[in-house]
Amino acid sequence: VKKNIWDNVYYRLNDETEIKLSVLFCIRYADIPITDIEVKHFMLTATSVNFMDLCSAIDAVVSDNYIKKVWRDEVEKFDLTQQGNELLDMFEDKIMASVRASLKNTIDEYFRREREKAQYRCEIIPVGKDAYHVDIELKEGKNTLITMSVFAGSRETAIRLRRGFKADPMGVYSDIVSMLSKTDDSEDDENV
Repeated sequence: VKKNIWDNVYYRLNDETEIKLSVLFCIRYADIPITDIEVKHFMLTATSVNFMDLCSAIDAVVSDNYIKKVWRDEVEKFDLTQQGNELLDMFEDKIMASVRASLKNTIDEYFRREREKAQYRCEIIPVGKDAYHVDIELKEGKNTLITMSVFAGSRETAIRLRRGFKADPMGVYSDIVSMLSKTDDSEDDENV
């Protein structure tokens, strides 16, 4: 079967300048510093760019001072420089609209999956005959907001607790913080 030469024509990037602008666009659209691997993932998923051309373009925009390396969350990431922002302001419209749309969709989907994956954990753990705990953990980025194990008794109660936590994990966290914050201010805790 002969492949249609027009397949994916709107997403094919061959021009070095377009590839560089698309890399800058990825970083700006993400709106946070992103890793080299994330840039490559976005570009390779959303477009049909040659990997070696992409690597060369990334190296070029770093050496031309359009992006800088920053240290965030214990990882080296890329962020736009002032010069990179100005360049993108002038030439963003030179990136095909279909490429921009594909990159936006890819970046949005990636961060949606990452947020869902890392937000919370809720498991039912048997601790004896007809006795269960519900172990929960809630995170925000790399920070753990709460980790606890609740004795539920029966499996049915454990299932209800798990459903309640999954329905509104931040609400459960807020309720626990609110409940723990209700203290008598006249008591000084000298162990803090």
